[in-house]
Amino acid sequence: MANPNPRIIRLEEGWNNEIKNRAIDRLENHLNGNTKGSIVLFPPKEYVEIYTTCYDMCTQRSPFNWSRELYDRHGETIQNYLNDTVLPVLQEKIVIWESSSSTQGSRASEMLLTELQARWKNHQIMNEWLQKFFMYLDRYYVKHHSLPTLIQSGFRLFK
Repeated sequence: MANPNPRIIRLEEGWNNEIKNRAIDRLENHLNGNTKGSIVLFPPKEYVEIYTTCYDMCTQRSPFNWSRELYDRHGETIQNYLNDTVLPVLQEKIVIWESSSSTQGSRASEMLLTELQARWKNHQIMNEWLQKFFMYLDRYYVKHHSLPTLIQSGFRLFK
């Protein structure tokens, strides 16, 4: 039996307390190497709770349906991670590569490509997890508004 008075999740409450705090921050820490040991990043119970928060936020009646806002924040999250974390590291490697002598050039090129490969792999992991958390957006909001899927949107940002 459906709950006749479901709890309304406000945008900032759901985003900050659940999605950002429990999912995005942990994912970014993992990608940055700030986790210890081989832990399961999101145990099934925790994943379901985060997914359910996203689902609930997208299925609330107007004016509390946050689908558009979550879609936008999905993109902003990836863009911010790329600008704040990935780009500075790659730019540093480019400076090293540009300033290296011809004898050091191949080593600097290798370091740049290795870093780019690692960051691309991390981007794929981030994109995959965010798509899992926000899957409901792809099923309904994205289709209804003819928008790029979450995966497409995430891949387009890595340029």
